[in-house]
Amino acid sequence: MKTSTHDLIVGIPTPVVPLVSMMVVGDRLDRKELAERLSDEGYLAGTVSSLPERLSELLLSLHEAGGVAEEDMLARVMGYDADELKSSLEQLGRRGLVFQSGLSGREPLLILPSLWPVMEALRSSRCRDPGTLEWEAVRSDGLWPHLTLINAVATFRIRCKGGLEPFKKGWELLEAKLSHAMDLRRVYAELVELGCLREKDGFLVPVQRHVVSLAMGGALRYRVWRYYRSCRGRPGLDYKVFLAMGDRALQRDHLLRVVLLHVFAMERSLPDSERSEIEALVDEWTGAGILEQDVSGAWLRFAPDVFEALRTGRAETPARFYSDEAIVQPTMEILVPRDFDPVDLVNVGEVADLVHADVVSIYRVTKDSVARAVQAGWDQDKIVRFLERISRHSIPEALRMNVAGWCRLHAEAHLIRGTFLVFGGDKAVLPRGLDEVLPGIFRVPRNCEEEIGAFLARKGVVLRDVDAEAEHDHEFDWGRTGPIAPPRPTAQTRIVMKEGVFPYGMVIPMTFGPRRESLFEEALRMHRDIVIFYPRQGYGEMQVRKVCPLSIFRKGGVHFMEAYCDDTKEGEVFDLGKVRAVLRHA
Repeated sequence: MKTSTHDLIVGIPTPVVPLVSMMVVGDRLDRKELAERLSDEGYLAGTVSSLPERLSELLLSLHEAGGVAEEDMLARVMGYDADELKSSLEQLGRRGLVFQSGLSGREPLLILPSLWPVMEALRSSRCRDPGTLEWEAVRSDGLWPHLTLINAVATFRIRCKGGLEPFKKGWELLEAKLSHAMDLRRVYAELVELGCLREKDGFLVPVQRHVVSLAMGGALRYRVWRYYRSCRGRPGLDYKVFLAMGDRALQRDHLLRVVLLHVFAMERSLPDSERSEIEALVDEWTGAGILEQDVSGAWLRFAPDVFEALRTGRAETPARFYSDEAIVQPTMEILVPRDFDPVDLVNVGEVADLVHADVVSIYRVTKDSVARAVQAGWDQDKIVRFLERISRHSIPEALRMNVAGWCRLHAEAHLIRGTFLVFGGDKAVLPRGLDEVLPGIFRVPRNCEEEIGAFLARKGVVLRDVDAEAEHDHEFDWGRTGPIAPPRPTAQTRIVMKEGVFPYGMVIPMTFGPRRESLFEEALRMHRDIVIFYPRQGYGEMQVRKVCPLSIFRKGGVHFMEAYCDDTKEGEVFDLGKVRAVLRHA
């Protein structure tokens, strides 16, 4: 709320200022004195500290909403019914802490602007030093699910539709192999979003440069990316949560309230089911290792490395964080632990087929997997050296021999799309009819590239498609980086003070029905003065009139009130249908 306490007090109509002063501070002050009293931090701190817990929580929620909120939004977030909320707000209004603009009762609630430092202190009281709590261990799988799914895609050759959507049989195969070990659909969607998968000839294939970039970014960079991604579509939520929690521990219930207030303020028409979605979002942050929770489940904090990465914009994974030892068995199988180095896990998926994914995954070196590795640029020596480096024991001699034999099976060709085929193997495997323009260089007929490429692949030729590689040469993009920052300023909720501003509950809006007449009849019966808001004739603006009812009569179906006006010092007749509101405390 971009205003000040002085500006707020200026919005109170002049005749009402003494009444507001008496109600709020128990003394008759002018406008300037009232503004000064309501700006005294010591006075406000004492007032807030004397509030019951229920009222202080409501006031804190209004502060978390930015100091301006709709009644129905507060009721939804706090779980109050309408009467309960109004009663609580009236108690805050009588202390001068919450105000209402206008006379209709439908305008936003306004918190006293000078309460900001007091409310920040109150928010801090809802936090704790993380060192005083016992925290559960972070159970995040990091990048293991993504790299394992990449390896599964490379192994099983999954057919896909446009938009990288696997066919039903492809999903069934992936689910049978991986659904027990990961949230398959979510991980797949994230890989597509990060550009780690593409379609080639109707099959899903990894974009290897991007996969390596993903692995090198590390689990911390992924968790930061996932935090920003989860807040997408809710501008400013990432910063709001960071600001509310900081490097402290925050009560889970309070964090949920902060998020709900932010989301409902951005989109007031959201259904109540959004609450369960917000709870699921907080659970997602906890499950992804973005937040940690204490053993009681009541307190949350940012994982220390995530907080530091958000604060500084640098997500640096410790140099010695992952396991780097696998077991290579005589059966050609490789046993790979879940905490294996991500880059090495990518390489394992290039030279071996995934057999089973679990805490210890099983890969197998096969003829097809060696062909895939050769296609990706590996040779016999590189494969053997890699397996020797990651293996806890010496690799079996049979594996060396098989890798050497399988590598020799494959000739090599370079397809320069639309021009020439460069070939260095046995010409007997080439399709007939190609025109050899130079030794080992053949002209490819127009529009026959795919047909010739498929023919050579069936013959076991490792085909290097130069143009296809160039098409996917863009950089891997993690998206938003840099220290977390507040969102760009947006249009503020407009606070219309044309009809004045009043402590909440001081103004009783006049509704149509029997209630309208009965209120004036009661004042007449008790000989009590009443302050009304009545349109000035010919001007359309509201005037505040203090009157003493003398009689109420009906004429032409309209109720009128004859009253003595304290302002004009004479009797006047008022059309009760035109009275916009009355003051509750006259």
